[in-house]
Amino acid sequence: MSNSLMHLLLLPTRLSLWILSLVYYILVYGTAGITACLVLIRIAWTGFRDPYGTFQWTARKRPPDCLKDPALGDHAYLKGLRFHYVTKGDHRKPLMLFLHGFPENWYSWRYQLQEYSSHYHTVALDLRGCGDSDAPVQLEEYSLDTLLYDIRDTIDELGHTSCILVGHDWGGMLAWHFALERPDMVQRLIVMNAPHPASWLDAVLRRPSQLLRSGHACFFQLPMLPEIVLSLEDFKVLVRSLFCGKNLGIRNKSRRLTETQLEGYLYRLSQPGGFTGPLNYFRSLLRFKISHTFISMSLHQDVGVPCMLIWGEADNILVEGMSGGTRPYVRGPVVIHTIPDCSHWVQQDQPERVNKLIWDFLLHLFPNYNNVFQ
Repeated sequence: MSNSLMHLLLLPTRLSLWILSLVYYILVYGTAGITACLVLIRIAWTGFRDPYGTFQWTARKRPPDCLKDPALGDHAYLKGLRFHYVTKGDHRKPLMLFLHGFPENWYSWRYQLQEYSSHYHTVALDLRGCGDSDAPVQLEEYSLDTLLYDIRDTIDELGHTSCILVGHDWGGMLAWHFALERPDMVQRLIVMNAPHPASWLDAVLRRPSQLLRSGHACFFQLPMLPEIVLSLEDFKVLVRSLFCGKNLGIRNKSRRLTETQLEGYLYRLSQPGGFTGPLNYFRSLLRFKISHTFISMSLHQDVGVPCMLIWGEADNILVEGMSGGTRPYVRGPVVIHTIPDCSHWVQQDQPERVNKLIWDFLLHLFPNYNNVFQ
């Protein structure tokens, strides 16, 4: 078949992908513009009412005691680009690697570090640009390939060849991708409130309301303004609203964050440039070429390792029911659990329930539940 004929046959597909890419960018940056207008109106109103309280923030001088609690594990660093992690348990036992989400750090896994250290070498990593890990400035340093290399290198440097990979939110998205790219390095996959990448993309294209509900991710595409906005009112807009707000925050009264625990997240975020690294995850994600993404997903989108998805049903950040969209993209054993009246911060909101589900999955692979698929 001649090259000219091949190009002609591929023309409809390329045109469709170009149109889809255009629609995608219009949705993303249109939502960013709408969100920016709403945010600026809110800032103007609160600034008029309380200019001093609105336009002030404090860089924390020392880490709070909760980040130094020896009961949670030992602090250490990996070589090269400096990655900070907290580890607990015998390093000769199987590795259980935890990947946090936004705007968190290793501390979000405090309940799991202690729970599983008796049977596993538990490690909670500060991802690139977060917590005490190094934070490169260039956006290119946060490409998906680079982030996946970070996970691979972490497993290698910790002296293991594979791991039980556990991720939440952004860490969950990375865990999905890593299981797709390196299934040989993943014994079991456990993801919390993060849909399969193909499921998420499909939901965005079929239901643009997902972008509206994730307007913050689109807003983060703008330069500088998000960093300023998220620092206002001493970080009340972001961290306090996300973790403690009525709509988005942790619902379990007994597990709501204390002021000291909030400071565990604010300590690094409050430093100059502390938000840029975490925001670069969103900026890198949404600046992909959609045609390349579709092609790569069509080549390998099915997860082959045994996996479990845990979903807090009261998640007001992601579209309700998106967890179920993961099923078509998993060809290996999979179990899906939803936890009623549980927020996006599932492993902190309902740690006892989450820990029991993980134990069942690890020790028995599949408990006798109705929502099991194979």
